[in-house]
Amino acid sequence: MRDEKGITFNIMSESDAEKYLRESNNYLRTAAYRKNFSKHSSGEQEGKYIDLDFAYLAELSSLDMHLREILFDMCVDVEHALKVSLVTAIEDNPQENGYNIVTKFLAAYPHIESGIAYKSGSAFTGGLIDKYFSIDKSSGSPKVTNIDCPAWVLTELLSFADFVCFYNYYYSSYGQQNQLKYNIINPVRNLRNACGHNTCLLLDLRPQIGTTKPNTTISKYLSTIPSIGKRERQKKLSCRPIFEICCLIYAHNIYVSKSVRTRQFNRLKDFIHGRMVKNSSYFKNNLSISTTMDFLTKLIDATI
Repeated sequence: MRDEKGITFNIMSESDAEKYLRESNNYLRTAAYRKNFSKHSSGEQEGKYIDLDFAYLAELSSLDMHLREILFDMCVDVEHALKVSLVTAIEDNPQENGYNIVTKFLAAYPHIESGIAYKSGSAFTGGLIDKYFSIDKSSGSPKVTNIDCPAWVLTELLSFADFVCFYNYYYSSYGQQNQLKYNIINPVRNLRNACGHNTCLLLDLRPQIGTTKPNTTISKYLSTIPSIGKRERQKKLSCRPIFEICCLIYAHNIYVSKSVRTRQFNRLKDFIHGRMVKNSSYFKNNLSISTTMDFLTKLIDATI
């Protein structure tokens, strides 16, 4: 890191960095955040990073961890709220008993039915599956032979992606107005998976104009925040993780109850104005990071 990459150890000593890599994080995940920093393009330092101390990488890793924890909980809030709304719609539908829609849905999507059969051995969902499904396990591949499952049980067995499929299937089946904005929910689902698998979110905050194309809904939503200008909006939404965070904020506002929404946004606000800026001086010379911090602050402050 020091001799080949030009990474300094002025804030965190080499011995402390070694301890950090042994006890707190591995090199691969810590070093991933170096993508946020530029390299010298010529001269004796060519190929080495500009103004990159090891402490900066450790700080970004810590911020990423704290942010992922909050965002994951918010993604689960959205998923739960959508499940509640769907079950309520089905219960209020005089043409539906909650069982018919499940049978028809699984017949239309046999791969989802197969997935349920394979999960029958799970310690977490196996009990529910055995109660509402008959599973033939005599052959190499378990198969569903009978279904007596209501929608309110099925929603607990489906992945987020399969639930979205079920949600859309129900509303299309009955010609009712679908409140699900897929171009918002799909990025939220991606973000949930990333947070759930501890994927580094902040590893590259540089604008990626032309790669991520934000949908009109999110662009219009951000345009209502006076402190965020058009150029800033375009740059930040071109960064995939930031775009997905914006989708989550929007979805949380739409689908989640006020009490839960208030609690989670207060957590976010405490993070934005507390832990995030604790060592913000580390990044005063890095526009990608410092402007992202400013953008998130504007976004959260305008939301609450």
